[in-house]
Amino acid sequence: MLPRAGRLRKKREFEQVYQQGRRVSMESFTMYVHARGDDAPTRFGFVVGRRFGTHVQRNRVKRRLRAAARGLWENLPAGYDVVCVARSAAATAPIEQIQREMTRALAQAGFHTGGEA
Repeated sequence: MLPRAGRLRKKREFEQVYQQGRRVSMESFTMYVHARGDDAPTRFGFVVGRRFGTHVQRNRVKRRLRAAARGLWENLPAGYDVVCVARSAAATAPIEQIQREMTRALAQAGFHTGGEA
């Protein structure tokens, strides 16, 4: 799990990222990135809609996205908020593929993660 400082938790934080952030679409998710302009760690939020089925299925998809983000989080620069909105491919794609897509999406949004795209 991401540390508490690395998570978005409040509705208004998510809304700010949606309104002011830059959007990048991938096969497994749509990512919104907003530069806060402070020195706090980068924070992630994950959204999985009801179309994925029961709460068990939605939580499984959310855990997969979180696992992919956990490997990248430590190498990200500070001062950003990131929201990942799951798409249907996130339920079946391998976590390694999701992580590659996250790296590519972050690069398109202006991040330099140190990983390969």
